[in-house]
Amino acid sequence: MPLRGSARRLSLSCALIVLPAAPAAAELPPAVEAMIREAGLSGDQSTLDAVVKVAKATNPSETATIDALASRMRTVVKTKVRYEREMQLATQTFFDGWKGEGQLGLGLTSGNTNETSGVVGLSLKKETVQTRHKVAALLDYLRTNDVTTRERFAASYALDYLFSDNLYTYGIAGWERDRFAGYARRFTESLGIGLRAIDRPNMTLDLDAGPAFRQTLFTDGTSANEIGPRASLAYKWTLARGMTFTEDASVVYDDGGTTFIANTAVTSKITGRLSGRMSVKVQTESNRPVGAKPTDTATRAALVYTF
Repeated sequence: MPLRGSARRLSLSCALIVLPAAPAAAELPPAVEAMIREAGLSGDQSTLDAVVKVAKATNPSETATIDALASRMRTVVKTKVRYEREMQLATQTFFDGWKGEGQLGLGLTSGNTNETSGVVGLSLKKETVQTRHKVAALLDYLRTNDVTTRERFAASYALDYLFSDNLYTYGIAGWERDRFAGYARRFTESLGIGLRAIDRPNMTLDLDAGPAFRQTLFTDGTSANEIGPRASLAYKWTLARGMTFTEDASVVYDDGGTTFIANTAVTSKITGRLSGRMSVKVQTESNRPVGAKPTDTATRAALVYTF
């Protein structure tokens, strides 16, 4: 569990004082040792890496000794960065620290087929020392030859409570409207346990599962209240600087049917806060109206603005 108050300060003090105090081998020149220690205490990983590289180049016979000292100082850097971030998060008000992105995709085709399509999305995220807040909204629309063939609205809020860096519990509340999937409105609530299965600088993977409660009003006027299992994953891989691959998927099963949604996307920075995104979304509803296909697939390009 994340350290609190004086315990966290004591942990930082131990890392900054005890770890650097571990002596390097006597043959390492004092000036080189002091330079590496000072770079580590700066809390900047890139500065430390640059100093270590120079130290190895000028003292090739002491590579092993330099690596041992550098390893201890990298631990100091990580501890200091984490401590400073937790202190910053702890002082935020509810309205501070929100980050997000808005996406907009529009399409227009004329001639033998007249088609108008559009997708507008907004997502917001906020982290505190022990919680993560996520808000999302989406409007997805398609009209072909003056007939609306896709019209989906969705909004959700999720709260994660962190027990540790990798283990958390979550709560989700969502609302959807999709007449072509067979429902005029659907509310979904879920509670469960989550795990950050991969946590690297360029890659993360979150897995979670728990029971879900759904209240659905179908387009034929009937309604149903169901409970069943839910599971989801969120994967992010930084392919290169400014380019990311993401996969978000979820499945809910109850007596009213199975809902599976998967969204695969590649986002590439264009300039500043503006990026381009190509995505493929697959949605399967096992309990669709008679004559309707169970699976919809949407491929789209959109502009994304981060803030």
